[in-house]
Amino acid sequence: MISTDRVATTEFGLRTSAAFELRPEDHPREWPWYSPETVDRIAELTARGRVFDYGHGPEIAELESAFATAHGRRFAVAANSGTSALFEAFHGLNLQPGDEVVVPTFTFLASASPLLLLGAVPVLADAGDAAGNVTADTLAAALTRRTAAIVVTHLFGEPVDIGPIVALARREGLALVEDCSHAHGAHYADGRPVGTAGDVAVYSIGAHKTVTGGLGGVLLTDDEDIHDNAVLLGSFKQRSRLTIARPEVRALADIGLGGNLRISPPAALLAAAHLAELEEIVAVKQRNASRLESVLTGFAGVRAVPTAPQADRGGRYGVHVELDPAVSRADALARLTARGLLVSPPQTQLLHRSSLFQGVRPPRQLYSEHVWRRAFAYRHHDFPVASGLHDRWVALPATRLHGDADRMIDDYAEIWGQVWAEMGL
Repeated sequence: MISTDRVATTEFGLRTSAAFELRPEDHPREWPWYSPETVDRIAELTARGRVFDYGHGPEIAELESAFATAHGRRFAVAANSGTSALFEAFHGLNLQPGDEVVVPTFTFLASASPLLLLGAVPVLADAGDAAGNVTADTLAAALTRRTAAIVVTHLFGEPVDIGPIVALARREGLALVEDCSHAHGAHYADGRPVGTAGDVAVYSIGAHKTVTGGLGGVLLTDDEDIHDNAVLLGSFKQRSRLTIARPEVRALADIGLGGNLRISPPAALLAAAHLAELEEIVAVKQRNASRLESVLTGFAGVRAVPTAPQADRGGRYGVHVELDPAVSRADALARLTARGLLVSPPQTQLLHRSSLFQGVRPPRQLYSEHVWRRAFAYRHHDFPVASGLHDRWVALPATRLHGDADRMIDDYAEIWGQVWAEMGL
């Protein structure tokens, strides 16, 4: 850490006598990491050459069983990414070309992009609450006679208000897909884990997710048809013959449906190790995130992103604070990052501001000219609630909050206070 002596304190107990900055190495280790026992198991797998599995071996069966049990679902299907699991989910719902699927604009691209492969049409919906999530009202506003399904994302780990959304889906006869990729360990206000309300739910278990195998995803459902269709798309021969129940579907196991979306045994083992320790992982992450929020929201014009009453954000894939419109986010971020703080706008882009939904067409013609003009021609400031939140939020270093983060939090508070003083706030 580059620093001069710091002796004066603010009313918050923060030292502010002289400016200083952080280096990348001054931050805690970035998630993920694994226990020595898990590392040894991976080494043993590698020594045996067990780095792939065409069937349903013990590592994959263990992961799927643990996910299904934790969520009280009949079936779990592991895939090589959360995107692949969403592809399997949409395929499992038997979506047809031209079917419309309502998707949040404030979500990761994979909540919508697999629909392109099926010829289904993503229709975007605005956020409806202060946490950036869709609500029953914003979803209902996007429905048409062509709508076949709705997707909800528990954005950055904040559970949606699921009761009214389930009621909407049932009333309109729509399939409900939950994208839980940000929400490992999160619970609805009624205490149930997220991923238990929809016809099908998907978790990413890749990259920096709270439960991660490096690259992977898991589909959850109680519907045998969805399960069998997902397996047939993602696997062929051994796995399909072993785990597909319906004989007419299992008969296609010799070729499958061309997806080849299988997870590897090492990835499954790594993710299962995190899932077994999820309660402890979540407790540390929540404690650090809450302290960081508490300190930063003591400064003028900085607010916490609210959570629904009684809901539990679990491992909180993203941690953000919201700046008052009177505070220049661009100026604040420039000053904070110049001092070494790992802060930024939200890393999840608004879909309506992405190339595809701004009218940039892929080389292959996926839709009719009418559909292109109707469904892929949004403007930058459409969806005012999601746009407003996205443009005021500051993403904090959530992947550095899994261990001992007290020193980093103190340093962030001190630098933040100095920057706010420079800005006259």
